[in-house]
Amino acid sequence: MSANATLFLARRYLRAKRSFVSVITVISILGVMVGVTAMIVISSVMKGFEGEFRKTLIGSEPHMLLHPEGGKPAAPATAAEILAQVKAQPDTLAASTYVSGVMYAEREGLQSGMDVIGLPADGGKFYMEKVSQHHIEGEMVLRHGGVVCADYVAGQLDAHPGDKISVYASANVTSAVQRFRIASDEENEEKRHAAYKDIKLHAQEVIHTGSLRSDTAGAYGYMTLETAQQIFGFGENVSGVLIELKQPGDVKNVRDRFVAAGIIPSGWTASLWTDAGDARLAAMSNERVMMGIVLMIIFVVAAFSVMNTTITVTTQKRREIGVLTALGSRQSQIIGIFVSQAAFVGTLGTVSGLVLSGLVLRFRDDLRAGIALLSGGNADSSSGMFLSTIPAQIEPWFITATCLGAIGLCLLAALPPAWLAARVDPAVALRD
Repeated sequence: MSANATLFLARRYLRAKRSFVSVITVISILGVMVGVTAMIVISSVMKGFEGEFRKTLIGSEPHMLLHPEGGKPAAPATAAEILAQVKAQPDTLAASTYVSGVMYAEREGLQSGMDVIGLPADGGKFYMEKVSQHHIEGEMVLRHGGVVCADYVAGQLDAHPGDKISVYASANVTSAVQRFRIASDEENEEKRHAAYKDIKLHAQEVIHTGSLRSDTAGAYGYMTLETAQQIFGFGENVSGVLIELKQPGDVKNVRDRFVAAGIIPSGWTASLWTDAGDARLAAMSNERVMMGIVLMIIFVVAAFSVMNTTITVTTQKRREIGVLTALGSRQSQIIGIFVSQAAFVGTLGTVSGLVLSGLVLRFRDDLRAGIALLSGGNADSSSGMFLSTIPAQIEPWFITATCLGAIGLCLLAALPPAWLAARVDPAVALRD
């Protein structure tokens, strides 16, 4: 029996009109199509969310901060020496000294708090250009006596560009609370009142110059290095060295190279942008793995459907198989008939799934809007918000592996029933 005859019989069995073989063949094709579509769409969207989250962290967090352990201030001479070494490294895009701390803000009885990063007015321009993508209103420049803060903080203070804000260093507030507790425990009334009077918070005023989106840039506030030093009482000291890298994704290897080169001295440590999102990135990676396992189960179910089709065909064509065997057909030729049938089902289902997944990814936002309208929701409810569109990152290698895996599973599923059919005794098959 020639190869053409094998393919002819495979097509003939698939187009059977006097049985439900054609129906279960269509169901098998649909099963493979759904599996391929689900695998590609879900993996692409989850990879897109992971990529957007990573991009947000890189675009809002300092790539690397070098600072003394325990949060102690660094002497300006030591920081300047480290800064010079950092700038000479090929991995460094830009760097400067910085001051950081927690600041409490108050305006007309409204309070809020924020993490503050102070940068040199000129030397910090590279960083302000980086976060300017999150700009909402006002100016994105560092001015002495001014602060650029998150819109969440500005909203809590009902502050707009040009408004004055009273600020306090968190250490001063903590000290005042401790002194208040000590005064409250004083039994002598005169001493207690004197202690209360001694508790004072000296507010400093800054001008709100601009706002950033807090959902993408976090709740950071930015001001000049001199303003931050004044508020936190650092004098000439700084918190450390802020570094932006050419390859942010390689930040852990860069840190190791800095340690090996002695750029990070004893008593200093490095904080990385990944520290802010390592747990979430790991969770998203685990979610992708678990979702992949679930989708593989869908693939296996589709493969069982193909196997069911092959079993049904081999059962119905038992006598024809006996005739072919009696005429001298080899077992490999009999197996080839049903494997060819499975290959057709797998290929057609895979191609259909590939086309459908492309359409779903292309019109994913329109589909979401349609589902929102059908369910009574507001299709524009996410407009203007972070991730207002569904992200997707298509990986060609993954799509190729998915398609080849789908076809391979279909072929493997057809082999057992095809092998059993090829071993049928012709005499027994013709007698039945």
